[in-house]
Amino acid sequence: MSTSFGASPDERAALLESARSIAPQIREAAEEIEAGRQLPRQIVDLLRSIGAFRLLQPRWLGGHDADPVTQILFIAELARADASTAWCVMIGCDGGLLSRELDPNVARAMYSDIDAATCGSGFPPGTARRVEGGYVATGRWPYMSGITHADWVQMNCRLSGEDAPADGPPFIRLVAHRDEVTILDTWKTGGMRGTGSHDVEVSDLFIPEERSVPPRPSNRSVLGDPLRHPAWLLPKHLGVALGLVQAAHDEVMEIARDRTAFRGSLRNDPLTQATLGETAAQIAACRAYALSASDAAWQEVCETGEMSDAKRVNLRLAITHVHQESQNVVERLYAVAGSTALYAERSTLDRRLRDIHAMNQHVVLGASNYAAAARVLLGDEARAPFW
Repeated sequence: MSTSFGASPDERAALLESARSIAPQIREAAEEIEAGRQLPRQIVDLLRSIGAFRLLQPRWLGGHDADPVTQILFIAELARADASTAWCVMIGCDGGLLSRELDPNVARAMYSDIDAATCGSGFPPGTARRVEGGYVATGRWPYMSGITHADWVQMNCRLSGEDAPADGPPFIRLVAHRDEVTILDTWKTGGMRGTGSHDVEVSDLFIPEERSVPPRPSNRSVLGDPLRHPAWLLPKHLGVALGLVQAAHDEVMEIARDRTAFRGSLRNDPLTQATLGETAAQIAACRAYALSASDAAWQEVCETGEMSDAKRVNLRLAITHVHQESQNVVERLYAVAGSTALYAERSTLDRRLRDIHAMNQHVVLGASNYAAAARVLLGDEARAPFW
């Protein structure tokens, strides 16, 4: 980790301990989170109390300015208790990326409450037209994770006609307050139910110029403020998968110690032993890959202000591989746990299995990103979102 940027070792240790300190309460609320399809107020308040939503905020705003490795480890601690909670933090702390794109005085006004959460959605985009003093937006955006507790809502909009730039993508990001948007109750899913990832809708909503962010080139130099690099939107996803899969393994270890099935004691069962040993190795390999790829890319951006294609490809491969491998591991653990995994009152394995499958439907986590990475390695364009 860079000695100039990001969290110091002591700051990282304190952040991880704060996440562990509230994990039991999150774990106790997991059924309420799933049934309510959103984070209950007491959980949001707990997250605010440890500064979870200020994780990426710059120090000049009172944030933690956490580097990607610290982000991943912090989110993983929360995901061991509940994946939906960790996902909401992973999305909710995006305000720390947004504030870096705004005029500092605007950022200070928007985040006068430094523990305010942010959510956002990219595609399908809405539309926007320029008017005096800002833009007028219309559209509907899905997957607004955390919208039920977020303060700020990022909406990607397509500019058309004379409003579109002569060069570059015809998009602009507009930021609305949650009270300015209509929340549509659409998040009725099998997995990641507690994220409250509903659709939002606006019609002819005026957004002032100061709350607009044009798209930036993915290789833009950010020397002096490494978290401004656009690539850091994605690596924190790794924390959700790593925490979820580790919790599933811990639970099956407990089941194996105590349970006797028709085939005998699970702790003495060769299939159970082999599965637990191999999956422990898979999880350790995923963790090592996630942290090493993230830290190598971080060091490069800290030193040069840019991220090379090689580091970017390795980072995206790590994100894809860890999520796909975690799904495989959870499936194996669910199978070896036997009938215990069926009962929600006895086990979290059914929920974790549904959560990892739902999570991996996200466009940046799916196996199609392997092909995008290979195209870049072959000297072609990725032709995939968020590269």
